[in-house]
Amino acid sequence: MSWHYFPKSTPRKVDGGIKSKNRRGEIGEQWWSRRFVEVVESFSISSRIKRGKRYARGGQVLSMDVHDGMATAQVQGSRATPYEVQISGASLGDDDWKRVEKTLAERAGFAAQLLAGQMPADIEEAFEACAFSLFPSSYEEMETRCNCPDYANPCKHIAAVFYILAEKFDEDPFLIFRWRGRSRDTLLEHLRQLRSVGSDATAQGEILADTATPLSDCLDHFWRAGNQLAQVQAHPAHAEVPDTVLRQLGKPAGGIGKVYEELGALYGLIVGDDPDSHGG
Repeated sequence: MSWHYFPKSTPRKVDGGIKSKNRRGEIGEQWWSRRFVEVVESFSISSRIKRGKRYARGGQVLSMDVHDGMATAQVQGSRATPYEVQISGASLGDDDWKRVEKTLAERAGFAAQLLAGQMPADIEEAFEACAFSLFPSSYEEMETRCNCPDYANPCKHIAAVFYILAEKFDEDPFLIFRWRGRSRDTLLEHLRQLRSVGSDATAQGEILADTATPLSDCLDHFWRAGNQLAQVQAHPAHAEVPDTVLRQLGKPAGGIGKVYEELGALYGLIVGDDPDSHGG
């Protein structure tokens, strides 16, 4: 038997497996899931890709979970024990994600759509601007694993998981980001923070732009107080304990007499209070 030959086998029938919604033709309804399938299929022309699609439509994928940076699944093959599949999302590092988030926040349209739970049609541009891609750029980058005996990668079990994963992306596009290492909550919270900082800075800039007088227009009276000074009024609150600041400093070292007590009494006289009423 040739090293390149692996005999075909018939998978065991499954009840309650995850079946692809698309029973014929291409898998993936939204542009991002179709883009994902396109990227995956571009990595391999193996017949196992086609068999994996049949597995996906036949419900051979028993379960699937998407964690931060990883998709895991169980796939029922021809053997009694299901195979374990792992597909790494080639997670971006935290600093890399911060660059992407900053770029997304700078584009009001991107941020608004994401905060509304929608996937921007041209979001790949934001990733490309940071020298990254929305999906892994190579098959090797994903580090796919299956414990089946087939030497090929992708095997039909991995391929089946790819197609089911694409439909999971259809249902929730934020799973793409999680698969790439960023949870929905973290991404949206960072976008809100970045947008808030940007809005505050813009508003402050507009206020300064409206109120500031060019220096060239006020050289003759630059050093004068101006009429506005009379409008400045101070209204200090009455302290419950007049000598609070003095108490915070603590009693001074010995050798300077009753200065501490005398200053406490003066604090009380200044605010018209009886210093004896507070003790100390």
